[in-house]
Amino acid sequence: MVASKTVASVSFNSDHNLSVDVDEVQGISMSAPMQLGEGQWFCEMIIRSANGTLAVQMLAVNPGSFSFELPDFASI
Repeated sequence: MVASKTVASVSFNSDHNLSVDVDEVQGISMSAPMQLGEGQWFCEMIIRSANGTLAVQMLAVNPGSFSFELPDFASI
C-alpha cells in the first residue's frame, strides 16, 4: 500500500473563518464566472500542488464578486 500525502490542511476557526494551507503549489487557475440563474453566479478555482489538486467552488450574486488582485511581481 502506498502512503498518502496531505494535499491541504483545513482549519475551521470559531469566528467562522476557513483557513487552507497548501504546500508545494505548482499553479492556480480560475474559471470564467457562469450564470446559474437570476442573481446566481458560479466560479471554480483550481490549485495544483505537487501532492494533488484542490478545487474550490464558489457562488455569488454577481460576477464582479470573483475579481481578485495579483501582487506586484516587479517588487518581489
